[in-house]
Amino acid sequence: MTNNLPTNLQDRYEIRDGFIIKKGETDPAIFAAMESIKTDMARETARRQAIREGRTPGGQWGVWNISDRH
Repeated sequence: MTNNLPTNLQDRYEIRDGFIIKKGETDPAIFAAMESIKTDMARETARRQAIREGRTPGGQWGVWNISDRH
């Protein structure tokens, strides 16, 4: 994977799984948080796709009567 960070940050940070972290980071809490965020993002993407495909009721609720003729 190529490092798309600016050259002044490449000595201190790295991109791992799409997240910018400090080089040599080994704290398990950081990686658990990254996995949690990735899971949430995947769930939200799947939900939006299901709404777009009509498999799940969408975000609109109620009946919207939009007219300038009232």
